[in-house]
Amino acid sequence: MTDDSKSVTSYIAKSEGIGSTDTSFVSVSEVYKYVDKDEGIVLYERRMLKTPSEYNGSVRSSSFSSKLSSLPETFDYDTETLRKELTLLGYDAGPITVTTKRIYLKKLYQLKKHPNLSHKANTAPPKRVYSLELEKTLRDANWCNDLTIEKSLEAIVLKQFNNPDPSRKWREGVNKSSFTYLLLDPRVTNNLPCKAELLQPKEVWETFLSSIFYIGKGKRARPYSHLYEAVTLWNQGNYTSNNKKIQNIIDIWKDNSGVICLHIFQNIIPVEAYTREAAMILALKIDNLTNVRNGEFYGIAATWPQKQKRVFGVYLLYKAMKIFLNEGERQLCPSDIN
Repeated sequence: MTDDSKSVTSYIAKSEGIGSTDTSFVSVSEVYKYVDKDEGIVLYERRMLKTPSEYNGSVRSSSFSSKLSSLPETFDYDTETLRKELTLLGYDAGPITVTTKRIYLKKLYQLKKHPNLSHKANTAPPKRVYSLELEKTLRDANWCNDLTIEKSLEAIVLKQFNNPDPSRKWREGVNKSSFTYLLLDPRVTNNLPCKAELLQPKEVWETFLSSIFYIGKGKRARPYSHLYEAVTLWNQGNYTSNNKKIQNIIDIWKDNSGVICLHIFQNIIPVEAYTREAAMILALKIDNLTNVRNGEFYGIAATWPQKQKRVFGVYLLYKAMKIFLNEGERQLCPSDIN
């Protein structure tokens, strides 16, 4: 992110135990201060550093620890027993893996502690079903060995939008001040970049995809404007919203975690950002997201058949995952926002 007349981002501190009134980090983090002068908002983005050597391989490690989300040390089950216990309580669990086991242990603990919740257990969200092109990548571990076609599609988009035709009127102009962003759920990622080397590539890929709950286009001048509404409601003590994206953000905060805002494909013109956003939504399928509408394609990409658009979207998601794994997990909590 770069400074401009509306916002300032600066490095604040590096610490091994940065804490607040309701959350405390258990691994090394860096803190960046962001100021939106127009809106009078200040927030602190805390980045979980990628330190695989410090990760002990246990899914019981996470970005945050809290009294509300912690489990008793003795509360543990093998995978088969865990599934049986959940089923007896009316909860239909999805795949129980190294990454998801902690989540299902929490669910079982809640159901045992509050039996009255059992009748609601069968309302668990259904397993995600993606586009045909994306589903293929989950069945073929070697799909990313040859990305010649995918790279050629991106090259076509880059060629057109790097030097947009000045005789055409492009949506929101041609200033290269836009980017695409993904909102991820840290309760699903569980600090994925830190433990990715210990997991199978398919599990890393599936976990990343499952964590995405919103895809959007942003502006460099206001990179966190998509959080403003959620922060306003939170500060008012209002923890419900009819907007699915906002509700998901609030639910993450209520769980004493921070929203992961992954900024990707930066410094591009608006129509390119919209095109990349649309391709990723098409690949993931809007039913798996909190977006209310599909995105829009522009330029040459708008003329592509649907299959080609989805293939492009799959490739962009793969690149996004690589960025996430390389940069590490960054979380934004309401206590970090003034």
